[in-house]
Amino acid sequence: MPAKRKRPKKNLKTKKKTKKKTKIVSVRKAKPAVKMKRKAVAPAKRMIAPRAAPPAKAGPTPAKQINPSSMHGILHPGAMQAEPGFRDAPEGWTRAQAEALAAKSGLRLVEDVWEVIRVLQGSYKDEVSPRLRLLRDALEARFAAKGGMKYLYRVLPGGPIAQGCALAGLKPPQSATDHSFGSVA
Repeated sequence: MPAKRKRPKKNLKTKKKTKKKTKIVSVRKAKPAVKMKRKAVAPAKRMIAPRAAPPAKAGPTPAKQINPSSMHGILHPGAMQAEPGFRDAPEGWTRAQAEALAAKSGLRLVEDVWEVIRVLQGSYKDEVSPRLRLLRDALEARFAAKGGMKYLYRVLPGGPIAQGCALAGLKPPQSATDHSFGSVA
């Protein structure tokens, strides 16, 4: 009687020999799911409050038009819309607030100042409290063609990050101003 050949277990690794190398092959077999019996639970009685009569309509109401302009509008239909051109602006911030702050400090708001505000607001949208270095690098990259931070210090003499954050309605990083030395970032 010939000897029976033993079969390897399917859940263990087996060695397969070839002429050149020994390969380790892993074969796994899926285990059947164990079904558990559930106890029958009586459904709970629901208390239904009587419906109030709808208010009398004075006239035909216009149908709600769903026309979201962005994914944010789809996800947050009741949220306040940001200022046009400032999609990352913090809630409650308006251009009028920035203009009032600029007038108070004697600053002329040119297009580059608005772009600084957009860059800073975008950086704060990505991180709650970004590091000073991150903000500086973002502004440097955006205004590299015009002279980088040297140019921005001419446009915003109070510091492109400190004064820019104030205009953008954001809290500047802690290291943006050093009152003891008088330097600003």
